[in-house]
Amino acid sequence: MASDVGSGRGAGRPTLLDLWREIPAFFEGKLFRQVIQSAGDGRLRDGGPTSAELRGWLAAIPLDHLRSCVVECLTNSFDEGPQALQDAVNEIGNRLGFTVTHGRYRGAKGVVGNDGLWQAKDGFSLLIEVKTTDAYRINLDTIANYRDRLIADGSLEAPSSSILVAVGREQTGDLEAQIRGSRHAWDVRLISLEALLRLAEVKERLSDWSTSNKINQLLRPVEYTRLDAIVELLFTTKRDLETPEEVAPPAEVAIVTTTERADKGSLERARQIAIARIASKLSRALVQKTRTLRESTDGEVRVVCLASQQYEGPGGSKNYWYGFTSAQREYLNESQNGWLGLACAGSDRVFLIPWHECRNWLPNLSTTPSTPSAAEQVRHWHIYFYDYLTHVDLTRAGGGVLCDLNKFLLKD
Repeated sequence: MASDVGSGRGAGRPTLLDLWREIPAFFEGKLFRQVIQSAGDGRLRDGGPTSAELRGWLAAIPLDHLRSCVVECLTNSFDEGPQALQDAVNEIGNRLGFTVTHGRYRGAKGVVGNDGLWQAKDGFSLLIEVKTTDAYRINLDTIANYRDRLIADGSLEAPSSSILVAVGREQTGDLEAQIRGSRHAWDVRLISLEALLRLAEVKERLSDWSTSNKINQLLRPVEYTRLDAIVELLFTTKRDLETPEEVAPPAEVAIVTTTERADKGSLERARQIAIARIASKLSRALVQKTRTLRESTDGEVRVVCLASQQYEGPGGSKNYWYGFTSAQREYLNESQNGWLGLACAGSDRVFLIPWHECRNWLPNLSTTPSTPSAAEQVRHWHIYFYDYLTHVDLTRAGGGVLCDLNKFLLKD
């Protein structure tokens, strides 16, 4: 197998995604160009095997690893660099929550030559153009023509689409001036790849999927005479980042004793361990969407993974308390194969629950309203259970046992 992997050739050769899941040490110390050479026939061509394999791997790696791939493409010239950068930038679009359609590496007669097409959840589309530098003027008429042709064939609608130029350099003054002085000024926006990566990094730290989707609107052409929308987005993002994952018990539940309050680091470590075990159980590579949301590289499987510290309960039980939000419910509702993972910090116990079962519990769980004046709008449901090891009692609103969670205990 070693010779096949090293050359990127051979029948039965494991794909990059296989290696990432099963032998991650294979990638230690390897440059991005070396990874590409290990895939398919080692050449990035439209419709070729290397392209499909590379994109599958890019969808699975952590964001900091994806950042390294982008940096290498920008700082070191190599044969497949421009094509690899295009794939890496489109993967950033995936991380931002867009539905991404890859463009072509090379132009062809009669084919629209855009680098990518990103569609937001509300249907707004961004035609993507990737540039390594702004040292040379770009032909905005050509890029605008790509959009016009897609509008003409019904792939885009003029009012709900625009052009986004992603540039390798942060200093883009000349290109900005070119865009402002052109007849396409309203339809084109410009962003550095570093800023795009920072945006993806912020989204990974969020919990609320709806806040995450709102951030994408920053990439559209917007007239900012009135600044309320930007202020509201900043406020919503700040509130999301500061909201603790664990929630206080509702008033009707007796206060439980606990050890010293767990720090965010210990809860995050418990989550990461749980996610690794869940990925192994589901035989899927899971990509981080936000702090609590994960999705398989093919988009078929979605997981919400929550973490709680351990509380001391009656009868020697260990208690855990989670807040499950409306945005997390929406995220799983949109999946055909959804799961709720509950990580128990302070122990090695993880519960993995199919969403179709968990969804039926929600009407029987205690809730906290989004605001005191909107009691009918749920901010989060309380998932609270007593773990006696031999049985795990999920509590219902007002008291009593809803079900025994032991059947969902994840066993290696």
